[in-house]
Amino acid sequence: MKRSTLELTRARNSGWDRESLISIVLAVFLITLAFASGYRATSDLTWGPYVDFDRDASFAQSILDGHYGEDPLYRDEVMWFTPLLFSMQAFIVKATGVSIQVFQAQAGAFLNLLGPIAFFLMVWRLFNPSVALVALWAQLYLLPGQEPGWAIATYSPWFLPMMFSQGLFYLMVIALHRSFRSSSWLVWLGVGTGAGVLFLAHAAPAMILVGTVAFHLIYAMVTAWRAGDRPAVLAHLKCSLASGAAFIIITLPLTWYVVGHYGLDQVNRIPTAFTYTPLSLRNWKLFLFHNASLFNLIAVIGVVGLFRGKGQVSRVLMRSWILLALFFGFFGYMAVTLGVHYGIKLPTAVPTFHFYFYLKAALAIGFAHIMVLTVERGWRYLGGTHDLHRVTTRTTFTLGALILLQTAIGYPAYANRSDLILTRQQCLERMADTGATDMCYFMRVQLPWEAVVLCDDELSMWVLMASARKTVATNASMANPYVLPAPRELARAGMLAGLKSPAPEMDSLLQAYDVSYLLIRTSEAEQFPERGRWFPHLVHRSEGYLLYSRE
Repeated sequence: MKRSTLELTRARNSGWDRESLISIVLAVFLITLAFASGYRATSDLTWGPYVDFDRDASFAQSILDGHYGEDPLYRDEVMWFTPLLFSMQAFIVKATGVSIQVFQAQAGAFLNLLGPIAFFLMVWRLFNPSVALVALWAQLYLLPGQEPGWAIATYSPWFLPMMFSQGLFYLMVIALHRSFRSSSWLVWLGVGTGAGVLFLAHAAPAMILVGTVAFHLIYAMVTAWRAGDRPAVLAHLKCSLASGAAFIIITLPLTWYVVGHYGLDQVNRIPTAFTYTPLSLRNWKLFLFHNASLFNLIAVIGVVGLFRGKGQVSRVLMRSWILLALFFGFFGYMAVTLGVHYGIKLPTAVPTFHFYFYLKAALAIGFAHIMVLTVERGWRYLGGTHDLHRVTTRTTFTLGALILLQTAIGYPAYANRSDLILTRQQCLERMADTGATDMCYFMRVQLPWEAVVLCDDELSMWVLMASARKTVATNASMANPYVLPAPRELARAGMLAGLKSPAPEMDSLLQAYDVSYLLIRTSEAEQFPERGRWFPHLVHRSEGYLLYSRE
């Protein structure tokens, strides 16, 4: 018997409610499993795995020491790194009393959950619950493979700026989805504020977001102008000014220094020249190893499908996201290539792999679209029906069963992937070097803020950097991009040479860089026969390391 319109409406609503409920339950399950693997890998760690953590620790310690805005490694220089994450670290460490290193090693498993949660909510908002569920599944369990967590937009327990900031980006995409329908300057004031906060977390997602906002507002003004709608032009102009002003004001905690002090003149281009190995042309085979898969083929087809359809805000946002990530990634790669091979200096902001990161997130959404569409059409064909309630229900249960099956089979490999196991091993190796950690803590507590320590390149990163005490030079890849590395590296080399044999310029070099301490390995002590002349006093000895002072 033919059902009434009211009955059809109720059935349809029931189907969508069921779809939503199942999607939420499975999303919680998938995120919980991912968290469990991250928590197991980090819950007993007391030190981060590599130098990025030490860099963040140095800036966090600068806040705790009352020196926000200063470069913790180079005397008389100012802050240059996005401050949101290390400011959070300093605040929480101050409030709880836990050490910076313990917090860094263990907090990411919890705080990085913002990424998958916000991703799920974003895809739900842009499309529907089924697409959101499949996209989340793809992001968590199909995307990572054996690539490091910092290169892929997935959940990883390592508390790094790119991992945490992705959650803020997804939340801002949700905000844009609503804001695109508004011409209120107050709404866009909020968008500019959110974009500013995102920029303070990480520049790459902020570049994608700001580019999307700029394109939308400019396009809206041009369209209104051509239509002769002067009030609309004025309204969108107010939105642009409000958004831009809010962004500028919110980002002042960083731009005050990098723009006001340095004028954005990146004289050290080595940090932004870093290229993720699979993205280098000479390593194209490695790129194919990680990306030549049925999953990525389906995902690319889905992404292409997202470019179809005019006037749909969700698709406009996705198109802007993908195109800007491709543009910034390609431009960054070309800037590095032209700079290295031809001496042509183009502006650079961040390494190119950060945009590869967000393209991967878009692939998860493209894959989800194809999967949901395929299952829906399959049930319509097999069932011989176009009843929305029946098709939606069958599609939801089918996708849920597929996700549970694959997760059950693949979870052991997921929980033991290299991003967890190998990175955890790096943490354990650092923790085992108790002489280095002891020396780091000693320098942090006992040496004054302005103290400058002479040491080699490796010790400047592992041992000294996390202490937030000054050095003559550190590795250029982790150094202030607004300070020329060569003069400092030459000065350091000259001083270390002066400890091996008499050097007439030794005294002037020590005075020029206000060097007051020397950090060396115990095994190297005999290599510096002139050490006693310039650094006669042993300040601290730990297993494998010696710290001397001039006075």
